[in-house]
Amino acid sequence: MTLVAASTLLDTTWTEFSTVEYGASTLGTLSTMIDEVGLKLNRGTISASSYPSDTQIAQWLVRGKQEFAKTKMFTWRRRFVTTTTAASVYRYSMPPDYDGGVVTLKDITNDTEVKIISNSRFDSIYPDLSEVSNSEPSLATVKNMELWIGPPPGGIYELQMEYIRSGDDATPTDFSWIPEPDRWAIIDFAVAEAFENLHDFEKATWHRQKYMGNLQLARRADSKRRWSSTEKRARNIFQGR
Repeated sequence: MTLVAASTLLDTTWTEFSTVEYGASTLGTLSTMIDEVGLKLNRGTISASSYPSDTQIAQWLVRGKQEFAKTKMFTWRRRFVTTTTAASVYRYSMPPDYDGGVVTLKDITNDTEVKIISNSRFDSIYPDLSEVSNSEPSLATVKNMELWIGPPPGGIYELQMEYIRSGDDATPTDFSWIPEPDRWAIIDFAVAEAFENLHDFEKATWHRQKYMGNLQLARRADSKRRWSSTEKRARNIFQGR
């Protein structure tokens, strides 16, 4: 038995909507966040030649951002993007920072919702999309990192998608979409990584516990925001706690 690997890459271009940056009076840029980590390490000026270096700290901050975003379902993790279809093409790649979870899709050209359904239901409706007549898309499903739409588009339609992103941005040093209180928690994560790198495991453990404590507070605050947005009507027994 032989498996022939794909020779082409499914690569759809998605364009993000214009964004609004969070205000950040203290931790406004990556460089100020690096400086703050340096102050907590108390090892003098952080530079390319220091140990740890500014490059290492930047990597830990980026990792902290990604882990922070992945751990909690913040409302600010939502991202809004658009793409255009091509006639008869029913497979499109998801945005590279898609992280699973809820997806909504709209056909802006025809001002209609494209309903996201399960893989099994989609496949039962469209066993072979290549045999389906082209028309306006009405249903879609997400298969791993692929978006399948049916029926296949009859032409060029603009699709708008809302999805949950992972924090792995095209520009890794971008922290503009994260509120400043959460940037402080990411600072603690980077400090813990730095002390671990310096083999000071006691301080690394303390800062990691501080990071986890801030994470729990942030999750509780976000849970309350979601609880309020549902007009205090729980969808399950765990919501609102």
